Amino acid sequence: MKKLILLAIIALSFTVQAGNLETGLEYIENRNYEQAEQYLLKAIQEENKKERKANAYNHLGVIYLLQNKYDKAEQMLLNAIENGDTIAYNNLGALYDRQGKYDKAEQIYLKAIQNGHKGAYNNLGLVYRNQKKYAKAEQIYLKAIQNGDVKAYYNLGLVYDDQEKYDKAEQMFLKAIENGDTSAYNNLGAIYFNQGKFDKAEPMFLKALQNGDKDAYNNLGAIYLNQGKFDKAESMFLKALQNGDTEAYYNLGFLYYNQKRYVNAKRYFKTAVEKGIEEAKEYYYKLISEGY
Repeated sequence: MKKLILLAIIALSFTVQAGNLETGLEYIENRNYEQAEQYLLKAIQEENKKERKANAYNHLGVIYLLQNKYDKAEQMLLNAIENGDTIAYNNLGALYDRQGKYDKAEQIYLKAIQNGHKGAYNNLGLVYRNQKKYAKAEQIYLKAIQNGDVKAYYNLGLVYDDQEKYDKAEQMFLKAIENGDTSAYNNLGAIYFNQGKFDKAEPMFLKALQNGDKDAYNNLGAIYLNQGKFDKAESMFLKALQNGDTEAYYNLGFLYYNQKRYVNAKRYFKTAVEKGIEEAKEYYYKLISEGY
């Protein structure tokens, strides 16, 4: 089942004075990063106020981070910190996290927390979860919740789900939904699915779809497949494909295989193999060996 993971939050700070900095921020908001870069570089060259120069460094670092230009991003964010922009600690932590440099990410997020950026608790928890340091992740997410960060309910649910502590995970996802995080519907459905509680899983996946979570098509298809409702399963898997969910190629292949529609099964298993889904190889080569 697919899980939605909250990625490290990139903090952007905005000011109200007019100038190259503000123009650059407008271009960032419109995702015109090429123009934003030009104006922020001008701001760095022309700004006399340390705070505004630091702000420009920070935003330029964010642009490079979003473009996967990690060396440039690191330099800009370090410059921002040197000029007194403590928000950049959070963004630098996100950079190291994305690179898998977890020791560095941990140190920087702790610096962010020391400087009063409570959102860094959530991101530090993600660093620990990525390393399967679940006790530490749990502790940090509980602190985030204590500090009023309701997004941490969802992430703590993922930590419990990873450990198959389904009762605790269920409680956290229900708390997340209660606090407006609709992405938790899909995860809550996945918990019920993994426990074979299909009657409870189905309405959660339907809720997820109502809230725009397209991953739920594939998950609904899996429920219907397990219940032997093959027409419904096929419809859901095809909708999943229409929404770009490549895992549905394997599931459609598996559906057709169980229906003994081997030509169709081979076609979808072949595509699944081409998409890098390892589980499809066994069925695909078996069908080839049987002459399909």
